[in-house]
Amino acid sequence: MKPPGYTTPGITSRLVAREGEARLMFDTSALTKRYASEAGRERVLALFEAASELLVAAHCKTEIASALLRRRREGSLPASEFDRAWAMAQSDVDDMTLVPLDPRVERFAFAAMEQAPLRGMDALHVGSALAGRVDLFVTADRRQAQAARSMGLPTELIEN
Repeated sequence: MKPPGYTTPGITSRLVAREGEARLMFDTSALTKRYASEAGRERVLALFEAASELLVAAHCKTEIASALLRRRREGSLPASEFDRAWAMAQSDVDDMTLVPLDPRVERFAFAAMEQAPLRGMDALHVGSALAGRVDLFVTADRRQAQAARSMGLPTELIEN
């Protein structure tokens, strides 16, 4: 059974902007697109605005910091842009509903790793989305999207 407001054309589930509640969770690969100009950014911004509630996995802020710092070190994100992006990310995460890392999240993460060869941090995103009972999980990681779908989680893959 699909949540109201969703269709599933092909590999991508799309949130249909409607009145009502839409609880979304972005993994780090998708959420980072909000702070850096790259493919998929416009879709992330649209989904961000359509959500009535945004949830975040307990480890996501650390992963965002890692991704932004890596871009700064590599020279693809100037220091001034890093400062803006990091401040925005911290503010966003502070305004989101935190899904704590607990035994339930870990059980879901383990089950996701049984479904697909996920890295631990990716599995924790899927586990957090399942524990948080989100309406839509958003990722830019194809393997993670497939694992999330195999767990019955409505998922949108942001193509790079």
